[in-house]
Amino acid sequence: MLLSLAIKNIQERKFRTLLASFSITIGTASLIVFLGLSNGIQQATFSEIEKKSPLTQITVTPKIKNSGVVSILKQSQKGKLTNDTINKISAIDGVKNIYPEIQYNNFSSLEIPIFGMTFSTETMAFGVPKEFIKNDLPSPEVWDKNTEPYPALIPRKLLDLYNLAIASPQNLPALTEDGLIGKELTYYPNYSTFFPSSNNKTATIRLEVVGFSDKVNLIGVTLPDTIVQNLNEKYGGQNATTPKNYLELFVETSDASETVDVAKKIEALGLNTGYYQKNLQDIDAKFTYLKISLTAISLIIFLTATIAIISTFLATIAERTKEIGLFRALGASKNHIRTLILIEAGVTGIIGSGMGVIVGFIASKIIDKLSIAQLAQTTFHPESVFHITPTLILEAIFFGTLLSILAGIIPAQKAANISPMVALNRL
Repeated sequence: MLLSLAIKNIQERKFRTLLASFSITIGTASLIVFLGLSNGIQQATFSEIEKKSPLTQITVTPKIKNSGVVSILKQSQKGKLTNDTINKISAIDGVKNIYPEIQYNNFSSLEIPIFGMTFSTETMAFGVPKEFIKNDLPSPEVWDKNTEPYPALIPRKLLDLYNLAIASPQNLPALTEDGLIGKELTYYPNYSTFFPSSNNKTATIRLEVVGFSDKVNLIGVTLPDTIVQNLNEKYGGQNATTPKNYLELFVETSDASETVDVAKKIEALGLNTGYYQKNLQDIDAKFTYLKISLTAISLIIFLTATIAIISTFLATIAERTKEIGLFRALGASKNHIRTLILIEAGVTGIIGSGMGVIVGFIASKIIDKLSIAQLAQTTFHPESVFHITPTLILEAIFFGTLLSILAGIIPAQKAANISPMVALNRL
């Protein structure tokens, strides 16, 4: 009875209802967009991190207590990664494979021919075994090539840096992986652009770009480990009998459930570790802060909506004083009047929240399309930057409806306190 009466009153006052529900629509839409965007970016980021750092992979680096170049140069043999370190880690239960990364121990530079011009840049060279990066190669056999041009992997993130920081501001063509595959580079293993007077370009090595990877070191090119070892023996002051020192170790565990436990045992050896679960905790904390911030913004919008609903219903009740007084005279109790107003507020909230979900969903699709188009120039290619779940939709509708009901409490109480005698005297 009260529900049908509430719906009838809403139909008779469509303009005021739309006015009150509009503010709820904006609040609900903002909640859908903000939290959907936060969830989508979080999901895409975690997926991207997992590609670069699988759940079974642990990156091991030396623990350097003192900062600065001098402390690194004075680092003792104990703080370095050696074959002895590999043997100790191999003895840990749960370790499946260990892939060492070596570094070329000399200044070097690279000439890159693009767009009809040649660019020179300082670079470093790193070496990894084929098993570590075989999934980033068109065919694993290319990594076995021991004649020039030697195969080289380029950090995928460098494409992002160039396309976003250089190409876009300067209106230069963007670089793509397909356009660079097969391109030859000239590597100078004994020449530095920083100190050109102290070395020369007489020694040159030809490299061929065979692929891109998220696993390889960001500050240089990555070559087969045998090639880098040969460079160290020829130009880096190292001989075949010199003990190998590794820059990093990539440890693969037998199962993802063992990663954290294996990492703790590696840390007990005095080494630093990095792995997906650890990164996940740090990033998750940042996304939690982002969600709280975006939710706070939505709550401010909802607060404005609450004020609008209160004002609208107070104005409506002032117009319906005679009507409410007549209901009271016919036997309606204060509780009946109070419930009637709260039902009207709730129905208004449902209408506004439903419209908000539709508006938020449409807005998210538009923003998503624009965002994906912008990200097309980078190596970060998520299917969507939004993740709107049925749970989020139901929560938004529930919250918008609840807020409308709470906003209707003051007008409902005022309506319930209208005296039937005073109201009837106005007839």
